[in-house]
Amino acid sequence: MIQDIAPHVMHNEYKPQDSRAEDYVFSFDGNNVHLNHDNLFFQVKDLPDQRHLDYLFRIDDTAFFLADLHDLAVSSINTYNLRTMEPKWLSFAAITGWQIYSWMQINKRCGRCGHLMVKDTKERAMRCPSCGNLVYPRIMPAVIVAVINDKGELLVTKYAHGRYQKYALVAGYNEIGESIEQTAIREVKEETGLDVGSLTYYKSQPWGFTSTLLFGFYAHVIGSDAITMDTNELRVARWAKPDDEIDTGGDASLTSEMIHNFIYGKVG
Repeated sequence: MIQDIAPHVMHNEYKPQDSRAEDYVFSFDGNNVHLNHDNLFFQVKDLPDQRHLDYLFRIDDTAFFLADLHDLAVSSINTYNLRTMEPKWLSFAAITGWQIYSWMQINKRCGRCGHLMVKDTKERAMRCPSCGNLVYPRIMPAVIVAVINDKGELLVTKYAHGRYQKYALVAGYNEIGESIEQTAIREVKEETGLDVGSLTYYKSQPWGFTSTLLFGFYAHVIGSDAITMDTNELRVARWAKPDDEIDTGGDASLTSEMIHNFIYGKVG
């Protein structure tokens, strides 16, 4: 998955430090990441002048910063391409930097009083100097559910909307007043009409593309495995065997890993 960057280690504790020549500087314009004259991410040594750099985090001993470098950018790429870009540790750094950038963009003004927000100096947060409102990075919990029937088949789907149109699993966001396990059961029922039980938690994944923390579950059908597809959410929902061709578009996502586990007989 995209966050599996070993032997590299991310240090996301908020401990700002001075920049060094080999550190990286991310610059974004909406969903695009600016690149330098070599079509690579900017480093401090690429900057012809001193300008304000916002500290983001560190991977190993390399620090990452945020700045506006649109005047220096030669090209850019859409953040969607970070799913498959190598090296993976830099792609993960870039999408995490974009997640922080997006959060800062939508919190320029206080949602309580409308005053301009400032970066807090002690923690990763935006603070209102007028009313004291403190806003932390947005992280939305959601589920990925791999549903298996009594025939040993896996429920695979394709979304009705959005750019990603490879095979996926049932997915959805946690609602107020609901446990994450209840979210998994509800989302399967809403999108496919299926009742599931025997939920087994697999693992989680930070997914910076949507500011989401994903919780993966395997589940088994209770009763009929006849699918009633919600066409507002899905354009495909079908049962697949392990030897079927199931293209997930790479190995960046929790969805892909869970489907590959099914294909290679690691679940049943």
